[in-house]
Amino acid sequence: MVIREEFLEELIELEKEIDKVVNCNSLTEIQVENFLKEFEKRRFKILNEIKKYNEIIEDADDKISFIDDEYKAEVVGTSLKLYIPETMPKYKNTKTHTYKRILLNVAEASKEFKGMFEEGAFIFIKVFDNQKNWDIDNKNIKPIPDGLLLSGVIVDDDIKNMFYCVKGEFSEIPHTEVYISSSKDIANFLEKVFV
Repeated sequence: MVIREEFLEELIELEKEIDKVVNCNSLTEIQVENFLKEFEKRRFKILNEIKKYNEIIEDADDKISFIDDEYKAEVVGTSLKLYIPETMPKYKNTKTHTYKRILLNVAEASKEFKGMFEEGAFIFIKVFDNQKNWDIDNKNIKPIPDGLLLSGVIVDDDIKNMFYCVKGEFSEIPHTEVYISSSKDIANFLEKVFV
């Protein structure tokens, strides 16, 4: 594997930051939070470097697979189903690189369905996390409608064009499932979901 210099630099910087934290005897809450923010920034950059690497590699066996590859969108009946291979971030992480990455991946996975819900959309979101007791209202689902808006699947996310429902569930494998339906078909859709 030929590693681009920028990719190698990101990996080396990440290694240095992890070593500092591991070798520190006492970290304050602020230091831990700052480390996690930096870690997420580096993770975002590393994933971008992997994307660039995969674009120039012709042999599929030599490509690096990573979480962004697992985002999927498919039509199920009259609805669009999205699979997000991770749980949604907490609200305190609203403008982090995780938020941006999820938004861009939702947009990329759903772009072929542009214009599918021009007459208004209902979005049903199921967030799975590997904790038994957690609050669904602490999860930030904003990257989902923002990504659908960016891809053109929905035309607007204002009160006339979109509404949503969020449900939390336990799963050993954290992930998120999203179902988009026409707002006119909500009764049918909900009947199928809660059977």
